[in-house]
Amino acid sequence: MIFSEPNGINNIKTMHVEEATDALIVSPYGIHALVIYSDMITLREFCSFYAKKSIEERNELLYLAPFYQTVGSKRQSLSEGHRSIDVQKYEKEHKSLIIADSLENYYDKVAKIFEIESILNANHKLVEYAKSLNKNGLSYLGDMGAFLFKNQIQSLIDYEFSLPTEFDTNLNLKGICLYHIQDFDRLTYDQKQKIIKHHKIAIKI
Repeated sequence: MIFSEPNGINNIKTMHVEEATDALIVSPYGIHALVIYSDMITLREFCSFYAKKSIEERNELLYLAPFYQTVGSKRQSLSEGHRSIDVQKYEKEHKSLIIADSLENYYDKVAKIFEIESILNANHKLVEYAKSLNKNGLSYLGDMGAFLFKNQIQSLIDYEFSLPTEFDTNLNLKGICLYHIQDFDRLTYDQKQKIIKHHKIAIKI
């Protein structure tokens, strides 16, 4: 099924949460994916589905960088429901889960900028860390809301285009960029088109 907006953007596949999770989980390492979520309930459900499959079925290191949830509330939402996981066990014992606030992750408070080079270096270090733990790979889910919150849309564009459409498969990395629909709608038509085309997979949930 294709999601078509009135402005003509029609390259985004609309999927149910579980369908979207399965599509991304079975995708080969190297994908740079875009996921646009409609609301926080949908995002929480998606993260819960993805976390369970990534950690328990795929033996991955899962890195979550939420923006509209605190780290504490993200831990709580992953611990609840029929797709719940033992967050403390996976964070502390198995070293399979890392949760970090996306604003703190991306934004340099001193320089008041998004330091893209340091973000990229941190991503590569995470891949190496996953290898050291004998994980099959790294899934990185980062919410782009931090860029919009700081009104740094050009920094967002620069960051997205600093990443390849497909990562080197030797990295064993899946990069999944999360956008709230209201944040995505703040972009111009051309910006939306560029971002969509720069991702190997684009999904709306």
